[in-house]
Amino acid sequence: MKRLFQAAIIILSLGLLASCKGEPGLNGRDGVGVISTVLINVPQSAWEYSRIDNNNYFYATVDMPEITNPVYEEGLIKMYRAYDFGSDYSAQTELPYVRHNEEYVEDGDYMVFYTETVDYEFSVGKMTIFYTESDFNYEIDESFIPETMQFRCVIMY
Repeated sequence: MKRLFQAAIIILSLGLLASCKGEPGLNGRDGVGVISTVLINVPQSAWEYSRIDNNNYFYATVDMPEITNPVYEEGLIKMYRAYDFGSDYSAQTELPYVRHNEEYVEDGDYMVFYTETVDYEFSVGKMTIFYTESDFNYEIDESFIPETMQFRCVIMY
């Protein structure tokens, strides 16, 4: 009987909590004020090389007028790497994107292993996307440039 009474109290409490109603928007219970998505295309030609002494990386900076000061200070921003977005074969992976790779080098007849990482940072009005490989082979092979990539940014405010 005691367990039945406890279960009834829990169900009643959950029902009361679920029926609470607040003002819509940031401070309310009924959700966020605005959700917007931005598709970001980074062509191969947009990747820049850091050219520092060690631990080099590639980066691409894009204008993001959607990241206003209030969004920067109080919003939530999530980024995804998108593949074939809008097609029947589309897929997304959340950033930071980390992928372990192995590659056969024919002229040396050996395997190389590295981790590819794509991450990002943002400020008011700007987004910078970074591409790094753990073996830093691009410090030796200066002809390497990351491939064209597509990203989807979700802004909740």
